[in-house]
Amino acid sequence: MDLVSILATVILVTTIGTMVIGIGAYFAFKLRDKRKPSKKKTDETLDSTGPAKPVFLKRYEPSGAGTGSDGQ
Repeated sequence: MDLVSILATVILVTTIGTMVIGIGAYFAFKLRDKRKPSKKKTDETLDSTGPAKPVFLKRYEPSGAGTGSDGQ
């Protein structure tokens, strides 16, 4: 075999392998997307009836609010 046919075979195999991996990744994405919980579902163990509030987050309130970047 000469060099041109070897390189052509390598390019062909690489192209086919890339397409197979791309198709596999697409199907894996679709399976993952199908498993994602919808936003309509709520937690059955939640006892509150009002809007959900963050549990572990504390609102950040900077000191000296209303001052510009120059401090005036």
